[in-house]
Amino acid sequence: MAGYIDLHNHILPGIDDGPREMEEAVMLARDLVAAGYSTVVATPHACGGRPHAAVINDRLAELQEELDRQEISLQLLPGAENHISPDLAELVEQKEALTINHTRYLLLELPMLQPLPPYTEKLLQNLRVKGYIPVIPHPERVIVLNRRHELIYKLYRAGAIYQVTWAALLGYLGSTARNTAQMMLDTNLAHLFATDAHHSGTRLLAGEKVAAMLDQKQQQELSTLMLKSRPELLIDNQPLDLPEALNPAKQLSPKTNLFARLFRF
Repeated sequence: MAGYIDLHNHILPGIDDGPREMEEAVMLARDLVAAGYSTVVATPHACGGRPHAAVINDRLAELQEELDRQEISLQLLPGAENHISPDLAELVEQKEALTINHTRYLLLELPMLQPLPPYTEKLLQNLRVKGYIPVIPHPERVIVLNRRHELIYKLYRAGAIYQVTWAALLGYLGSTARNTAQMMLDTNLAHLFATDAHHSGTRLLAGEKVAAMLDQKQQQELSTLMLKSRPELLIDNQPLDLPEALNPAKQLSPKTNLFARLFRF
């Protein structure tokens, strides 16, 4: 299968902790194409509307022009990994904070090491009321969510959906992240997957390896769903028909088939 879509990627050069120069960004683009990706949403870190959406769009246009010049078949779409802030809903409405490809979906990054801000649930609810769908990236790396799995379900009930990093499923990000990612699969709380790639390297191959793992279990349609079909709906601003999530506080029977639970509608 080809034509993968990456929803979370730091490919833009000289704008955050991704590639420093255009040459490094082109190397990352080549690796993505080699790994089967045809579309990438560029999502640099953003906080309080900075860098401004116009800066991100300009840098994206520059990189796309260079990729086209070098005949690298990778389509770039705009986005941002927006760090949580109390005024984020207003920034999005004012077009000062980017959503994913100008859709209703936006990446909302939680603090990695600190407790959740006290306004977190209210912000999620406010975004949903305004018509936006907050997508929390890499929850498997947020310490408070690792320690308290019930919070993952609580934030889901408040209006969030989740994007897990492919590499976590294979243990590339440590056993704690892998266990949280696996729990989220088991409870239908892993809704989207992405590379979160900052530089060229082995993490890009994670999607291919997970797809192979699913195919070995005779579940090839699952790799298509998670690498292509569902991300395609998202970047087209379409609703996602997600399976009902389960409360991780209620243990699941080990006899229940993982994939039956993951995609039970």
